[in-house]
Amino acid sequence: MEVILSVLQVLTHLFYFAIVLFGLEACLYWLLYRQQNSLYWPITAAMGLAGGLLYAGFFAGGATLAAGNIVIGVAVGVVSSSLFGLFCRRYMQDKHYRLALMFLAPAILIVSILIIYPFFFELSLAFSNLNLYTVGGWMAGKDLKFVGLDNFANVFTTSPLQTVTFWELFIRTIIWTVVNIVLHVGFGLMLALLLNKRIPGKGIYRTLLILPWAMPQVVAVLSWRGEFHPQFGSINAILNVFGMDAINWWSDPTPVFLSCIIVNVWLGIPFMMIVFLGGLQSIPADLYEAAKMDGASKWQEFRFITVPMLKPVVVPSVVLGTIWTFNNINVIYLMTGQSGGNEFADILISALYKSAFTYSRYSFAAAFAVVIFLILLSFVVFWMKITKGADD
Repeated sequence: MEVILSVLQVLTHLFYFAIVLFGLEACLYWLLYRQQNSLYWPITAAMGLAGGLLYAGFFAGGATLAAGNIVIGVAVGVVSSSLFGLFCRRYMQDKHYRLALMFLAPAILIVSILIIYPFFFELSLAFSNLNLYTVGGWMAGKDLKFVGLDNFANVFTTSPLQTVTFWELFIRTIIWTVVNIVLHVGFGLMLALLLNKRIPGKGIYRTLLILPWAMPQVVAVLSWRGEFHPQFGSINAILNVFGMDAINWWSDPTPVFLSCIIVNVWLGIPFMMIVFLGGLQSIPADLYEAAKMDGASKWQEFRFITVPMLKPVVVPSVVLGTIWTFNNINVIYLMTGQSGGNEFADILISALYKSAFTYSRYSFAAAFAVVIFLILLSFVVFWMKITKGADD
């Protein structure tokens, strides 16, 4: 019976979503093809109002029927539809863009539901007191208490876990990210340069080197965890062969963190290698031939031809790699014993996960997530500015 009710609920949600989608396409058709400029903004605002109400009332369900969350849903719906309306307004006079906008509208609606609304909903939680003791009342429809900036202050002044502080996690995350990215880029570029040369069996080497990235990450990390077993792992067995003492990779603070770095470096090198290899193959061979005729050395070719020509590839790959590494919870989560484990290798994202789902500090975790988002956003803006990546 419960399964039937769940299926009916899903079908009901899909029905309401289809109504919203049909209304959106009908409004766009009216605006783009009928050119009713006087009704443009009223229709656009009505689209956002209807979408926000339907989402808050039917898609999220339960506690989101509280007045504050309905306001958030409507606000997000109106803002997103207005932004999309500005975009349509800019191109609606050009007949070539009309059909494209009609196809783009469903994607904008889905992004609004799956990304924009949850982001603003999480932001609202960051200013409330949702935790293990208040979640029951919240699920029953009670409004949460507004606590201002208390959760943001607690992020920096209290421990997200048990003993480790935010600043210790922040420094550890910076070390984790920098070491991984430097090794990813360094080894990835080195392997790409080797594979870009004419060597026998190049296809076989490429296949073998890309396997760590193609393999499911859970399988790879758990395999590595077995290799780092204090008693039966092959890593300690190799150390014993060379007369070195066995290391407790699962309990000692430094080895735990080091083992996570080793695994993540192994997993991340193939991606950088493939990206750089594609960039190297796009560099015209005529440039290197002209450099050789001018008497340039290999180092000069690399410095003045390879590096500048790889910049359009390096800048976005470093940004993506940094964000992925900064937010990579899989390796930490699996190598340190899943949701429990110790705090010796935790970084910001794993501490965020534990604070939310192990210690049930939901509003604190929401504020924590906003802080992490702002840190990454600051890095991206800074990196694109110093590298002038947006100018290419």
